[in-house]
Amino acid sequence: MKLSKRLDLIEPLAAAQTGTLEKSVYGIVDKIVDGKPHFVRKWKGTIGNMEPTDQEPTIYCIEKLEPFLIKHKKYKCAFGGRAGTKSIMAMDSMIGDVNSSASKVFVLRERMKALKESIYAGINDRIKDISMNGFVSVPSQWEIRHRTGGKVTFGGMQNIIDMKGSFNYKYFLMEEAARTSQETIDILGPTLRGVDGAELWYIWNAESATDAMSKEFIIPYEADLESKGYYEDDYHLIIKVGYEDNPWFEHDSSLIQEFKKDSGKVADGRMKKARFNHIWNGAFNDDIEDTIIEPDWFDACIDAHKKLGIEARGAIVATHDPADTGEDEKGFAIRQGIVFNYLEEIKAINANRAFDDACELAIKKNADVFGWDCDGLGAVLRDQATANFDNKKIETFMYKGSESVHMPDAIFKADERYLIKDQKTNRDVFYNKRAQNSISVAERCRRTWEAVVHGKYYDPDTLISFSSDVPTTLLRKLRSEMCKMPLKLGGSTIRLYTKQDMRKGILLPSGEKRKLPSPNLFDCVVMSFDDAAIINNVKEIDIDSIQTATQFSW
Repeated sequence: MKLSKRLDLIEPLAAAQTGTLEKSVYGIVDKIVDGKPHFVRKWKGTIGNMEPTDQEPTIYCIEKLEPFLIKHKKYKCAFGGRAGTKSIMAMDSMIGDVNSSASKVFVLRERMKALKESIYAGINDRIKDISMNGFVSVPSQWEIRHRTGGKVTFGGMQNIIDMKGSFNYKYFLMEEAARTSQETIDILGPTLRGVDGAELWYIWNAESATDAMSKEFIIPYEADLESKGYYEDDYHLIIKVGYEDNPWFEHDSSLIQEFKKDSGKVADGRMKKARFNHIWNGAFNDDIEDTIIEPDWFDACIDAHKKLGIEARGAIVATHDPADTGEDEKGFAIRQGIVFNYLEEIKAINANRAFDDACELAIKKNADVFGWDCDGLGAVLRDQATANFDNKKIETFMYKGSESVHMPDAIFKADERYLIKDQKTNRDVFYNKRAQNSISVAERCRRTWEAVVHGKYYDPDTLISFSSDVPTTLLRKLRSEMCKMPLKLGGSTIRLYTKQDMRKGILLPSGEKRKLPSPNLFDCVVMSFDDAAIINNVKEIDIDSIQTATQFSW
């Protein structure tokens, strides 16, 4: 019996050495028993065309990722946190299919100037680890070739665009695909053609909810991904996978140590919970250097009014950001008291049509106040507002974040993060009203986090809450905008980057240049708490407490 199993293992390898095709054998592992993998199924064949077998597997795959092997889809996506085996599965599967059918695989990166920037070394190591013979490395050509004629080619998007014969490839593999651009996504699909059963594989750890990969392959299918762990249709197979799906995890002392180390760092405050969830649970990463609002703070603000027993009361304030350019979606928000219970991104052919839609929403939601950003496009909308709210009991205001600060002579009580040692006035500290109001919102988020997580008491009117009744996609986007709002470095005052700066890309302290999402929803939240939003004809609102909060003590 043992001899038979050894022959099952050796024969395919010998065939590959001679240049003949031999179908690879895959074992599906559900647990580890006495240090050895337990196979629930064994498959032999090519990807998407497998048959059951009793032969000894040369390639192992966890159950969660088994559909990648046995089903054919044009787009296959695996994302999630650390230790989910998704990268190993992708490399092993590509190696196996080259061995099985002389497939040609193009392993891609968004940008790649040198072979060392690819997973070239990783695939070479996997070939040795699974004892798959017949492969020859040709680093001068950025290739690993197989004696059957199959090969694995490595390159950046500039290579695939320049290669007229790229349609001969059966697989495109985008490993570490988090930063893949929408342009690349749009190019790769039509480029992969000419081979029956061709597939495009994306493997990544999710970054921001506003990144192209998230918007293309996660957000539209989030309900299924959260409830079932996967999404499938005629074209897509998308699987969220993590350490909990990996039967080897609890037997890997190094990974266990890392997990316990990071868990301990969260417990004693050295690691943000949001960062831990990104690393280990595949959550979106909205953390950025020098951000004014931490992801943990935002997360604590979800339903904070329910957690703290605070009733949504006071004026209903609607705010609208007409956006700076035509391609930006137009933000809209409604709050009552401290509770934001409605967010919207208005899609319209121009700012005027979007403004009409925003006014109609404000009326429909019984708003007491309606304000809009009048920097840029918004300045020409005054007459339109007058007409839209004619005979309506809605007060209006125009918000101009570029104006000078509120309460310019009030003393700013500085937090150490701002490196302001001496007492200074708001005028001396803030570059403009937008910076001042944004820090005020950050203050509310931090206080709410301390109240929810640490039980510290604050005047409820100085907190903030985002209702979970708001669609998850919009809360995700707001989180990304708020937690990716960094301070602008340099200068003598606290200031923020403009939308134009963020669209072009800003230079982070690490030296990385990063494009950031346009903060249209966040700007609606910011202007909602501006002094101009306070009205005197709503008895429930506590004007004194709000005016106290606008002194911006940190």
